Amino acid sequence: SLFPLPIPFPGIKLGLANLVIVLVLYKNGFYQALTVSIVRGLLNAFTFGSLFGFLYSLAGSILSLIIMNLLKNKTHLHISTFGVSVAGGITHNIGQFAVAAWLVGPSAILPYFPFLYFSGLIAGGLIGAFVLLCRQRIPLFSYAHLYRIEQHTAKCRCLISSSNVAPI
Repeated sequence: SLFPLPIPFPGIKLGLANLVIVLVLYKNGFYQALTVSIVRGLLNAFTFGSLFGFLYSLAGSILSLIIMNLLKNKTHLHISTFGVSVAGGITHNIGQFAVAAWLVGPSAILPYFPFLYFSGLIAGGLIGAFVLLCRQRIPLFSYAHLYRIEQHTAKCRCLISSSNVAPI
């Protein structure tokens, strides 16, 4: 947030840090992503923000992580990483909207909701596209190495079962 985009509505930003959160969610799981998200929120609050900024961040992060994790694990729905990220962007803003409604009252900020919804949609889509690029270009985040390990293990099993080695 050091370089805000010239957007006419306050608080709307791309949230590039969420790129790391989504990558950690897919690579390491929910609890590691939650840990990274909470630590990021704390560091951001201590260095740039305030307690209220942390509350907004925490509400948005936890809600979006829960929804993204649920959608990621529902394999029968066939939701792509891009779709999961879009849902995360939208629910992140809904979580922040809920905190703001609790603090100042829903009628004061209700007209702002459509802008938050569509900004979450756009930001989530951009983050989802970046996640797909990272997973294609950075071996650490791709699943190709798991496929190679699985193939190697299957070859070893095949060699062991077909050999005429006497047990010791």
